Amino acid sequence: MIAADPDTFFGHFLDIWSRRPAAIPAEVRAAYLDACRRPEAIHAICEDYRASATVDVEHDAADRQAGRRIEAPVLAMWQDPGELVLPFDPEEVWSSWAPDLRTRVLPGGHFLPEDCPEEVAAAVIELVAG
Repeated sequence: MIAADPDTFFGHFLDIWSRRPAAIPAEVRAAYLDACRRPEAIHAICEDYRASATVDVEHDAADRQAGRRIEAPVLAMWQDPGELVLPFDPEEVWSSWAPDLRTRVLPGGHFLPEDCPEEVAAAVIELVAG
């Protein structure tokens, strides 16, 4: 299904998952779509979604049972859901994995680096600077 018209499929998400229409300039959109046309890219994207519902859950459970945590500083960023209530608390989820957690809730859409480039860059610089 995706391979029949990857530009329409992936273009749809580029359109609806950005908060600002100009967040993804035409040349960047073209590069994204060009990359997503490759059969191996389509396969990898589908495998990533499949894994998140299957093997990733198993790996997370095994890591939790073994007491594994992320010991490096972690930056978790997500979009401000506005009035929408999320089905989980991202900070709670990430803090259970990372004792040195920094978070940012940004007013962008799904593509935070495109929607909020300055805020994302500042948060990454702050993380790396320690």
